[in-house]
Amino acid sequence: MKVFILLLITLSASFIGQDVVRGYVVVWNVGQGQWVTKISATQCQHFDMGGEFFPWKKILQACREKTNSAVFSHWDWDHIGAVSKPSVRFLNLCAKLRPLGGSSKRKMKLLKTLPDCADIPNKLRVWSPLRSKNSNAQSQVVFTEGLLIPGDSPIAQEHLWKDLPWLSFAKVLILGHHGSNTSTSEPLLQRLPRLRLTISSARWARYKHPHPEVLRRLKSHNLPLLRTEDWGNIWLEQ
Repeated sequence: MKVFILLLITLSASFIGQDVVRGYVVVWNVGQGQWVTKISATQCQHFDMGGEFFPWKKILQACREKTNSAVFSHWDWDHIGAVSKPSVRFLNLCAKLRPLGGSSKRKMKLLKTLPDCADIPNKLRVWSPLRSKNSNAQSQVVFTEGLLIPGDSPIAQEHLWKDLPWLSFAKVLILGHHGSNTSTSEPLLQRLPRLRLTISSARWARYKHPHPEVLRRLKSHNLPLLRTEDWGNIWLEQ
């Protein structure tokens, strides 16, 4: 299992202009929302593509010349909204994993414009919940090479997937529901013995995330937290 190392907090134009030799994961600073990208020499795999604002120039510099695929946890705008923006057409995007169930006509029409991906090599493990009327409870949980991305999966759902054997290898956690107290439960943290870093893609100034109780839980486990609101785009070397 590869170890994630904090490489660079703020994104420099000179850095992303270089050829990618190693793999990187970027948690983009999109305000309250989620857009995480796994970058290799030839591919960009996006885990949700939502938020309040988007650093398009930097994203396109990193990914425009690569194969781009998307994994969507669920239908909320703060997880899919970037697909509605004109700049997304430069990524020539395909859908590797679509949200479960249905949604509004507008959202379904939006994602229908994306073709299904052909066979793109990946190292994904996915947990998919049973159908629910609650959008957050429909979140699919994704794990890839030490990185755990639970979308907005609430605590009730965490109890269903926290004992999956591959979760014990998680080293970096993107906080569920942007650090809301409805996610990142104590029982979940107890099932992540190799966890070394947590990241919150949220805005405390407006939404009060991450929640103080979540911060208390992380502190009790001696887990450091990086917030995109404080640091901007967060790059991790893989």
